[in-house]
Amino acid sequence: MREDDGENTKHQAVTLGPDWTIFGGGKHACPGRFFAINEVKAMLAYVLLNYDVKLKDGERPKTMWLGTANIPNQTAHLLFRKRKQQ
Repeated sequence: MREDDGENTKHQAVTLGPDWTIFGGGKHACPGRFFAINEVKAMLAYVLLNYDVKLKDGERPKTMWLGTANIPNQTAHLLFRKRKQQ
């Protein structure tokens, strides 16, 4: 979505708006959101580079809804295996 003209600064995890309110909004929005997103990216990159990850049952668990929010299934089990370093 950011490749369209005029959209390059929108649709980012730290962007504030009515459709993405995880960090609040307006002048009271979380000032640490930039740091928080970079930490999450670093942790995810570490996991993807150093571990093999798969679902325990091999198929995607059912989607869970909390009001109007789609949330991860909290009963799903993931399996992690450390990759062998070459």
